[in-house]
Amino acid sequence: MKKKYLLLLVFISIFTACSDNDDNNELKKIETIKTSIDGQIVEFKNFTITKQDYTNSETGYQWTDIRILGYINEDPLNSIEIIAEQGQLGAESIWRFNITYNGILYTRDNSAFTTIVTKSDENHLEGSFSGKLTNPNTGESLSLSNGIFNLKF
Repeated sequence: MKKKYLLLLVFISIFTACSDNDDNNELKKIETIKTSIDGQIVEFKNFTITKQDYTNSETGYQWTDIRILGYINEDPLNSIEIIAEQGQLGAESIWRFNITYNGILYTRDNSAFTTIVTKSDENHLEGSFSGKLTNPNTGESLSLSNGIFNLKF
């Protein structure tokens, strides 16, 4: 009887351990974009991440854009938009980077803003950014530093 009880206990322990490991090994959804805007640390959340496939009709080149839209505290007056080419690394893979801050749109000034993508695949985009964004209507600028993004979707 003791052996049957011991075997049952071992079986339950192994089953429980395997179940816990399966839960821990699932791909965890990570959604982080943080930066310092004019010295104030802000974090964007509540992301909408979409993908769009394209083909250049002249060259036949095919690519997929990843579009990220996020907010500070679900506030549409404080949002971020990033569009990157999936699978591309380095400084040239993000072709749109906009922030709406306190209701004012600021866009990327290529000469004063840097983005670096360190990971880009079908379900993960990671990298950093810093520099100056500019309001296209007024020329007013917004300084971003220590910006990071890490998005698994």
